[in-house]
Amino acid sequence: MNQGMVNLSKDPVLYRSEEMEKQFNELIDTVLEYSMFSENTKRQAEWVISDTVISALYGLQSEEEIASYINDASNRVTDQGYRFPVLGTDLLIDRKDSLIIHGTALVSNELDEGNTFAKGHPSAHILPSLLVSAYENDATTEQVIDAFIRAYEISSRLAYAISMRNDMHPHGTWGNVGGAVARALIEGRDKAAIKEIVLMTLSLPLSTTWLAAEKGQSVRNLYTGIGSFLAYETVSYQQYGFGSNKKVVENLWSSIMGDGITADRLTESLMDPPLIIKNYLKVHPACRFTHAAIDASLALKAGNSINFKEIDKVEVETYNLAARCNIKRPETRLQSKFSIPYVVACILMGVDLFGDYEDNLQQVEKLAYRVFVSESQELTKLLPERRAAKVIVTLKDGTELEHTTYTAKGEYDHRFSEEELWDKYQNMLTDHYDVNFLSVLKGNLLNIRRYPTFKEWMQANQLMGELTCKN
Repeated sequence: MNQGMVNLSKDPVLYRSEEMEKQFNELIDTVLEYSMFSENTKRQAEWVISDTVISALYGLQSEEEIASYINDASNRVTDQGYRFPVLGTDLLIDRKDSLIIHGTALVSNELDEGNTFAKGHPSAHILPSLLVSAYENDATTEQVIDAFIRAYEISSRLAYAISMRNDMHPHGTWGNVGGAVARALIEGRDKAAIKEIVLMTLSLPLSTTWLAAEKGQSVRNLYTGIGSFLAYETVSYQQYGFGSNKKVVENLWSSIMGDGITADRLTESLMDPPLIIKNYLKVHPACRFTHAAIDASLALKAGNSINFKEIDKVEVETYNLAARCNIKRPETRLQSKFSIPYVVACILMGVDLFGDYEDNLQQVEKLAYRVFVSESQELTKLLPERRAAKVIVTLKDGTELEHTTYTAKGEYDHRFSEEELWDKYQNMLTDHYDVNFLSVLKGNLLNIRRYPTFKEWMQANQLMGELTCKN
């Protein structure tokens, strides 16, 4: 076991945490004291914030559970206390409901950004708390961009260091740190307080299960909403005097939530570059674990004349985490987003992944049953730098066609063009929002720093106080 690895599974009492203490303090100190974010880093933050806002706009209108929640929450709100806008509507809700609703909505369609090194979705856990904090404190756009980059780095670094158990879902766990740090920075908390807030937040994760995603249960989306509420409130808990310490965090993340903490990852090449530069954006409405198989299938289809009626079978070899996404007949819309057989069959048959899940399933079900997913240990060894998949299509005449994708498009070293991303946003929002609203977003959304305050940016994009949705 290398010197940086913390493992408390055998004897937590005897564990000596000097290395963890040193690396943790260096992480927080360095990120909070860093003063020269490049223009590229700030621009990337604008992209990530904007992409996450659009994911929230989509989820606010596409999910029945969220529509019911918004209806109830907006009817309950009074003139007493804080009132917050539901993005893209003229409805108001209270702080708690804003955190939970927006946090849940933005992960509901599997189109929110992520980070391969963090093994999850940092922005999804930062934005809900940042929206509320910036709104409450009338924060400038420079404050918002600055807080977002620092919160993203701290939470992603912690996730990179933690070996979270593979049978747990990352939503509502380490990412909550990002939301808490974002609020703390907007409110001007000092370095000592932020260290305590981070330890407190890491001590209050949700107990999640990957099975919620695999089985297509919407509690998986709620993990992020509840986590966002916890993230925001933990800043207050610290102020009241509640606390935790590194030994509690080490024990929780090394023997309960995870299998160890590689402490030197907290500071390895820290801010060189910031991890937000190494994020990925998505255009396919499906779990990132399916994207390499999707891209390999697209490449096969583009390079060959494939008649799906002539396909005998399809084999998908991929890394261990992705190989779990092997359900052949998804029973819910959410479950279809975690099914490699379903998404590969859709691609090979030319069926739109943004289309109605039940209609799609009727078309692709027979082929999906002939898609076989297995782990390739060779591809597993490439993690985390590469998340790869090999797709082998065998035709009825015995012909084999194969393609390997080592990095799905959208990763930091294989970016989408701006045009491709706007095509994605069009696919997400056209059925739910007025065409004029889409035009406004295209003109203003990505230019956050054009506006002095965050509220002014929200108003310019009709994100608050105006009814822009069709329903």
